[in-house]
Amino acid sequence: MKPPAQCAAWDAYRAVNTGLLPALRGNGIDSAVVRSQLGAVAVRIVRYSPLWGVHGAMLVDALHSAMRLYRLGDGDELVGLIHDVGDRLYLLSASPNRQHHNGEDPASP
Repeated sequence: MKPPAQCAAWDAYRAVNTGLLPALRGNGIDSAVVRSQLGAVAVRIVRYSPLWGVHGAMLVDALHSAMRLYRLGDGDELVGLIHDVGDRLYLLSASPNRQHHNGEDPASP
C-alpha cells in the first residue's frame, strides 16, 4: 500500500485531470462547473498540503495563482498552470523519492 502522501497526491491529480482540466478545455465553458471543479481541487490541495512538505506549500501558492487567473479570465494561463499542478501531483503520487535519470528530483520546486 502506498504512503498517505502518495495516495493524497493521486486523489488530487485525478481531480485535476478528470474534473478541472476537462472543464477548462471544453467547448462553451460553464463557469459554474469550472468553479465547482476548481473548488474540489482547492479542497484537496489545502487539506493534503502538509503531507507534501515544501511541495505542498508550492501547490498552495499555485492554487492561489490559479484562482487569481480564473477571476481575471486568463484561461490560457490558467490551463497551463493547472496542467503543471497536475504534473507535480503525478510525480508526488508516483514516489516521494523518484529521481530523473540525471539524478535530479523532478518534483523539486
